[in-house]
Amino acid sequence: MSLRIAAATFALLTAAAAAAGCSRHGTAKAASTPAAVVSGADLNHGRAVYEAQCAACHGAAGANGPIGPALQHENARRPYRSVYALVLDPAPPMPKLYPSRLTQADVRDVSAYVETL
Repeated sequence: MSLRIAAATFALLTAAAAAAGCSRHGTAKAASTPAAVVSGADLNHGRAVYEAQCAACHGAAGANGPIGPALQHENARRPYRSVYALVLDPAPPMPKLYPSRLTQADVRDVSAYVETL
């Protein structure tokens, strides 16, 4: 009888831990909304910059690009400031587009847009 109680207790604790982990994950993602954290960002302009400068390598929706890594759910992996820094001064093989082809406003907007993918 005590083995059944121990097994039931273990199952209940495991389910509670899994549920707590899921709720924590959902809360963290919801807290990262680019429009709220990036003052002055224009997401429509960011989308246009992304389509013109980034989609060829990273894919139209941030996935399935032929060269670059997937960018979907980037906001779960890194904060906006980190994305901004990578776009501003990327490591090879990503091309350095600032300041030759992108302005600081372009970098701000495309970085905010990537956070929405």
